[in-house]
Amino acid sequence: MASGPQARAEDEGHGGVALWAALASFFATLLAVGVFDIFDPSQALQYAGAFIVAALTGGGVYAKQRLDDAKAQRARSGA
Repeated sequence: MASGPQARAEDEGHGGVALWAALASFFATLLAVGVFDIFDPSQALQYAGAFIVAALTGGGVYAKQRLDDAKAQRARSGA
């Protein structure tokens, strides 16, 4: 198992993948929920709900990706 700067470099690389996956799912969820007409003030509640759902989806994807990365790292280290 790597320690020191090498271990931190490996962890940072995995965190980047998880972050990009979370951002992609956040914006994809916003599009899927239908936040297209941002200039319609009567849809304010729908926009708020869409952002909440998108944040939850992005957080879930981030957590899942980090978990998969941790499992793969554990398998590589032989633990």
